Amino acid sequence: MRLCKTKRPTHLCLNVLLHTTHHQTNSSIMKKASLLLFTMFGLLLWFATCQDPSKPPVALPEVAITPVPLPTNIVPGFQFPEDSNKIINQWLGGFTAQNFDTVSIYNHAWGIWAGLTAPSGQKWNNQELLVYETWPGISEIQAMTQSNDKSLKFTKLGRGNLKPPSQFGHATLRMNALKGGAIPVDSINEETGGGADLWTTVTYDPTAASHAVTNDLLKTSKLAGMVRPGQISAIPAFPNTAITLKPTYLIGKKSDQTLKIPAWPGPPTPAKNFPDTMWNSWVYIDMTKATPSGKNLVPVPDGNPTQAQIAAATGNLGDFIHYTLDSAAAAYVNQQQSSQGVKAAAGDVALLIAMHVTTKEISNWTWQTFFWAPNPDNPPFPSDAVAASLRPKQLSGAASHYALSTTYAMVRPNQPVAGGTNKNVNAVIGYNPYLEPNLGQLNTPGVNPNQLNPNYQWGVQSNCMSCHAQAYYPAKFIYTADQYVDMKNGAFYNGTVQLDFAWSIAVNLIQ
Repeated sequence: MRLCKTKRPTHLCLNVLLHTTHHQTNSSIMKKASLLLFTMFGLLLWFATCQDPSKPPVALPEVAITPVPLPTNIVPGFQFPEDSNKIINQWLGGFTAQNFDTVSIYNHAWGIWAGLTAPSGQKWNNQELLVYETWPGISEIQAMTQSNDKSLKFTKLGRGNLKPPSQFGHATLRMNALKGGAIPVDSINEETGGGADLWTTVTYDPTAASHAVTNDLLKTSKLAGMVRPGQISAIPAFPNTAITLKPTYLIGKKSDQTLKIPAWPGPPTPAKNFPDTMWNSWVYIDMTKATPSGKNLVPVPDGNPTQAQIAAATGNLGDFIHYTLDSAAAAYVNQQQSSQGVKAAAGDVALLIAMHVTTKEISNWTWQTFFWAPNPDNPPFPSDAVAASLRPKQLSGAASHYALSTTYAMVRPNQPVAGGTNKNVNAVIGYNPYLEPNLGQLNTPGVNPNQLNPNYQWGVQSNCMSCHAQAYYPAKFIYTADQYVDMKNGAFYNGTVQLDFAWSIAVNLIQ
């Protein structure tokens, strides 16, 4: 939007302002005070009226973004945090029931999603911010930790910085190590990263961020001082109000009329590594928003689809939670390494494709993950028709176009934090299709065999809780497919500091 319709020479505007300033300086002290206010107003007026309309406007300063707590009054009956013993553990059937109260678990997860995606009442870059977008990113938490700023004022200027998903790099290194290091790392990127150019920003709610800063959890020196040889150490547990997120985006160029993106078709049989380059399933996103929104899309395979097939596979940008990059956000993206080598620019669009969400309502955290679905009424596994049918009516627009998968336990029946077993239990599989299926071989017989099922080796057989139980310092970046993990297993954890399931701490330490 242009801020003025007339084009005035910049020097003329400055001369008028300086002349006014000179005239006022000959007045009394009282007038000098008035001069200061007048000058400030004049500067703002100059920005608003004297810009060259042939060039992009210089935006007026915006108020800093202030974190908004998770709303709990959007979906009737939703409570946060829920009582772990009286409520959530009952949903899990204690430690004896094979079947969970899946309906209650899904309803709770959707209530969290409704709160996260609610309007915050704030804007940035003239775009409305959702609640989760007001929360501090890991870079803000790092900065406060490094400066020893304990004010806990988590205001920020802009959305979180976008980086490539760290787990793809770890998976590439692990795959190379399993192959004896004889294969150049770059040659196996497709095995562990896929073709989609994904970008993430780890985000903490205000209570989780306060806990991390207060306890210096991102300081390597702090964690190193906690290591006890032969013993298991742990960081102070996050409060039960804590929420951490991993929003994941695709970036579309501002010049794109249509964006072609991979659409999750469901897991392969038999299980294997499954990057999006192997999905053979595509949808098209109309970046101009001319296509009707709210459609259930029918993905097309590789090849030469007909015009009718393309039309059935084409959706509206408005069916995605999305935002436009400003110049600072684009510059930060360009500082990172893009798998496609595409340079971002102000005006490009970030489309939310996936989001991990975890809450500290139970000791091992609750885990729910959301992914964009071409047909959210009938999403493929790891979501299901029951989850889709429970989407609350309070969800509307883009937020209702995502599918849900949950893992509130590692196995079924649920096992205690310590002293449980992998015998006579069944798997609880849950993952995000855009983040885990392409992580390479997670468990390898003879290296790190799976104790639940030796055939569980791949991301499509994983469980968020089991994998995040591997988060400790010093980090080895060991991942696992689904199995029960005993958090007091000295053979595995002795000499380490458990990070309360937070991989985000392990990969963002300040050296």
